[in-house]
Amino acid sequence: MVSLPVFVVSYIYSFFISSKIAYLSQSECKPQFIFTPKDVQYCSDIYGIDIFIIALKTNPISYLCLLTGMYIISFFAYITFTTIKKRIYAN
Repeated sequence: MVSLPVFVVSYIYSFFISSKIAYLSQSECKPQFIFTPKDVQYCSDIYGIDIFIIALKTNPISYLCLLTGMYIISFFAYITFTTIKKRIYAN
């Protein structure tokens, strides 16, 4: 299960490091806003979706996080589906 450590490390690197936009000056952070209104008082008021999109644009390792996250979710969905299927057909 190598995908879980890869997911955690890439998540921490890409999304927590990208949230440093909250500490930028107004002139540097506001042009990067997509869904956050331009009239917010502080850069720390940025919407979560904007942090996510900026992380995808600036850190290519964010895509690794998304891929491994989708793999983990689909793996658990597969395990759940096969377990339910075995229980249904066992009776």
